[in-house]
Amino acid sequence: MIRGIVANLWLIPAVPLAASLIILSLANSRRNAAATLAIFGQIVALASSILAFSLTLQTHGFRSVHNFTWFTFGENGLRIGWVLDPLAAAMLVMIALVGLCIFVFSVGYMAEDKNFTRFFAYLSFFSGAMLGVVVANSLLFLFVCWELVGLASYLLIVQRLQRKRHSSPLASVTWDFFSAFSGSTAAVAHCSFMMAAAVALKIQDSLRSVLAPHLSRY
Repeated sequence: MIRGIVANLWLIPAVPLAASLIILSLANSRRNAAATLAIFGQIVALASSILAFSLTLQTHGFRSVHNFTWFTFGENGLRIGWVLDPLAAAMLVMIALVGLCIFVFSVGYMAEDKNFTRFFAYLSFFSGAMLGVVVANSLLFLFVCWELVGLASYLLIVQRLQRKRHSSPLASVTWDFFSAFSGSTAAVAHCSFMMAAAVALKIQDSLRSVLAPHLSRY
C-alpha cells in the first residue's frame, strides 16, 4: 500500500492541473461547471494529501522517494521523481486546504467577473503547480513546477489588470515578471552547471555533493 501511494503521488498535483485544462475548454457561460470542476479537483488533492500525511505519521523518520529515468543521452540518464516525507506531506495538506478555502470564497467574490471561468482555470493551474513544487525530488522537476507557478500568477495578475486598469496592477505585473525572470535565470544557470559537472539533478544528491566536504571534517 505504501509503495502504491508513493508511486502515485504525482496524481496530487496532476488532478488540479487536469481540472484546469478541462475548464479552459469550457465556454465562459459554463460558470457553475467551471467552479464545480475546480473545487472537486481541489477536494481530491486535499483528500489524497491527508492520506499521504497519515502515512508519514505511521513510521518515525518516514521518507520515501520514487525516481525514474525520463530519458538518456549517451551514458548518462536524466532521472526525475517525487519525494514523500512529513514536511512535504504537511505542506501538501496546507496548500490543498488553503487552496480549497480560496476556491470556495472565490465563487462569491468573482461572481460578477466576466472571466469567471478562466479565473478558476488559472487558479487550479496555480494550485497544481504549487503542489508539484512541494513533491519535486529533482532540480529539473522543481524548476518546471516553479516556472508554472510564475506563469499562473502572471495570468491571474493580468486578469486582475483587465478588471481594474490603473498603475498599481501594472506595477504588480512588472514586478512579478522581473522577479520570476531573475529567479528562473538563476535556476537555469544552476541546473546547467550541475549537468555540465555530471552531477545528478536529484535534490538529495545535490545537497550531498555540497555538504559532503564539510561533513567529512567531523
